Amino acid sequence: MTDKTIIDLDDALNRALGDAAFLKMMFDEFHQTLPEFIATIEEAVRKADMASLDRTAHQLKGASANLGVVSVSAASLTLERIGKSNKPDGAAQALETLQKAVEDFKHQLAGIDWAVLGD
Repeated sequence: MTDKTIIDLDDALNRALGDAAFLKMMFDEFHQTLPEFIATIEEAVRKADMASLDRTAHQLKGASANLGVVSVSAASLTLERIGKSNKPDGAAQALETLQKAVEDFKHQLAGIDWAVLGD
């Protein structure tokens, strides 16, 4: 089973109406979009572009929340709040938290036994 602090697989499967194949496809698409999200957030933090940070972190928060990717959603929320505050304080540390959450997600995703989940 998965660590629900990283992926709430029960919630994600429920949102996918129990269709494990569809959920796997959605996770694969989400996984493919992560590098672009992370690159945009990294650049926003580096440039202290709080509007871009707010916007991109908000998008990533929503995408990850819809899939039950709890850790990425929570880290994105922190970055979104920093962007909204218009003060870059804590942004670098919050970015590190997001990067770790993404790595944890990728590791957990790789360990999901989709054949068993579909039963």
